Amino acid sequence: MRRFPDVSNPHLRHPDKTPFAKTLAVLDNCIRNRVVPDFPDGSWSGWPDAPGVGVALMATFLWDVKAPVEGGPVQLINQFAVSTLIHEGWREDPAVTGFTRRRYDRYVELLTGWSNEIGTRPELVEMWLVQRWSARLHQSRDGSFSAPTLF
Repeated sequence: MRRFPDVSNPHLRHPDKTPFAKTLAVLDNCIRNRVVPDFPDGSWSGWPDAPGVGVALMATFLWDVKAPVEGGPVQLINQFAVSTLIHEGWREDPAVTGFTRRRYDRYVELLTGWSNEIGTRPELVEMWLVQRWSARLHQSRDGSFSAPTLF
């Protein structure tokens, strides 16, 4: 069962005339081919040009259709997880909204590597990073510790 309208629909063939046609074409391509599409008119960042779809939403969508990227299987990306990585010493741009495909591939490679080392799924590593952020935030707001004590 198709989740999105068929891009062969005459209303979706002309992205310049239909606001969502370009985005629907990209998402349809992702569903059919289970890959991050490389369109010649892609954006500077390496992500497909899909107006209205940011890095986190595109990653979530690709995760749902089980698409692989260079670093491993596509993973969810969360700003709090990335902030925890930065706090722990990862030297990348801290803003998820500015992630290029190359940076995202490195993020996926890191999560996949850690998950392989500990024998779990990358989604659980990402979830742990988000929980670590939440714990640090709670401890700093509570004021009972001058620094997080989670290790």
